[in-house]
Amino acid sequence: MSDEKNSQLPVIVWRANQAHIEGDLTASNAEAFAGCLLALDPDARGEIRLDLRALDIDDGAALAVAVNVLRQLCERTAKLILIGAPQMLCHNLYRIGLLGGNHLELVDMRQDEPAGF
Repeated sequence: MSDEKNSQLPVIVWRANQAHIEGDLTASNAEAFAGCLLALDPDARGEIRLDLRALDIDDGAALAVAVNVLRQLCERTAKLILIGAPQMLCHNLYRIGLLGGNHLELVDMRQDEPAGF
């Protein structure tokens, strides 16, 4: 991967009351991406919907940042809904106990190939 690709932020576009996110999340752009997500405001019901079908998480450092930012979003919303989230992200959300309550909902988790990190 080139350094240019690694530094580009995934694109976040609001459509139909949800954020569509596409691109590659890497160690080099994860903190800036987290700042963008933390700037999202919940809708009138207190929900944030994230469509992650076009988001790829390229390394373990980016995965850790993604998990932490989603934990923070759960703390400030009534419900966080993840659509098409990468399997590795969902697995880590389960491991830290975020899937046990009513604050996080997974819809159509992707069955990705193992990344090896």
